[in-house]
Amino acid sequence: MANINFRVRASKKNNLATVFLRFYSSKIVDITAITPIKIYPKYWSNKTGWFKQLKSYDEIFSEADKVEVETDLTNLKNYVLKKYTELINTTPTKEWLTSIIDKYYHKEAPNEIILNKYIDKFIKEAESGERLYDHNGITKRYEKGSIKNFKGFQTQFDNYQKDKKVKLNYDSITIDFYDEFVKYFTKKGYSVNTIGRHIKNLKSIMRCAREQGLHNNTEIDRKKFKTLKTQVENIYLTESEISKIHNLDLTDKPLLDLARDIFLIGVYTAQRFSDFSKIRPAHIKIMDNGLKVIDLIQQKTGERVIIPIKPELDEILKKYDYQVPKTFEQKVNERIKDVGELAKITETVIVEENKGGFKVKKDVKKNELIKTHTARRTGCTLMYLAGVPTIDIMKISGHKTEREFLNYIKVGKEETATNLAKHPYFMGSTLRIAK
Repeated sequence: MANINFRVRASKKNNLATVFLRFYSSKIVDITAITPIKIYPKYWSNKTGWFKQLKSYDEIFSEADKVEVETDLTNLKNYVLKKYTELINTTPTKEWLTSIIDKYYHKEAPNEIILNKYIDKFIKEAESGERLYDHNGITKRYEKGSIKNFKGFQTQFDNYQKDKKVKLNYDSITIDFYDEFVKYFTKKGYSVNTIGRHIKNLKSIMRCAREQGLHNNTEIDRKKFKTLKTQVENIYLTESEISKIHNLDLTDKPLLDLARDIFLIGVYTAQRFSDFSKIRPAHIKIMDNGLKVIDLIQQKTGERVIIPIKPELDEILKKYDYQVPKTFEQKVNERIKDVGELAKITETVIVEENKGGFKVKKDVKKNELIKTHTARRTGCTLMYLAGVPTIDIMKISGHKTEREFLNYIKVGKEETATNLAKHPYFMGSTLRIAK
């Protein structure tokens, strides 16, 4: 049997406080939702869940006021219980209870658009800094890139609902929805990683809504509701190719010259664009031993890293008075491909893509695959091939585990064999086979 009672939460008895409605049924359901009703706590008893039996009221809260609120609460209670009887094989959730209260007062939109409204609210709060997230115990604001991804997801989520002629709420996010969602974007030719990114964003938003008590849907936690991901073709440039780019004469091509310098700063620091593009004179330090370093806090991880400045990097930084010029990552990505072509880094690379659920191989010139993140991957890989201990590289790159780092760098079997050949173990010894 379903029951309803009301409670008031307030820190001060003389201030108006909100009335909460608690709905419970045996040991299966026990949910609470906010109502728009406000009263003064001194007239209310949470023990009885109703107004106190007072001999007289005052001008602040009269007997007529009491009767009016009592009538409102009684009608609301009866309305919720009536709506509960209309449920068939469905367990009431906080989302359901909130929507019923909203409908009773005609102040909010129907239940079917609550999720869409929450997504919009989530993004706006992330942009303003009102909504934060926890990263390894550190509370941080959402980055611009993350907000951009959430907005992209919102657009596609809206398009899906328009094309399917449906309005999705929290309880609509099921395994059946997941299958239809993946199928829909696969038919449209979206890559596995793009679809996976939309699923990841949806799961993040759903979890935040659940933590706020807006629903109790656990479908997103099921193993099958997984974030799709496939290996993409991420290249690195060799020491020889970096030298070609470094030595390229671009004096008559200022835009390409800037893109080349920005890219090489990324290589020599092994940092993300969001970090190395913001290097300023304040980041340059001279250690007690006279070593010149870059000392910065990584934006994504919140980790402090100290990067030795090698001569090639110092040469570029001096050119700009140790203040990396402001530029857009998209423009650097476009122009560095042209730089790679001028440096004759144009060997053919076979790329495997997943299009419409099928794996497709195609030939691409290596320069067409160069982008700002190639710089960071190249920097990490070249340090590894040069014999720099993995743990030391990780102190610079910010990778948390060796497994994560080794999966990140691009070292093929040939490079590994070449590197091993330089090891004393493979360079022969004075031992002789007995005759």
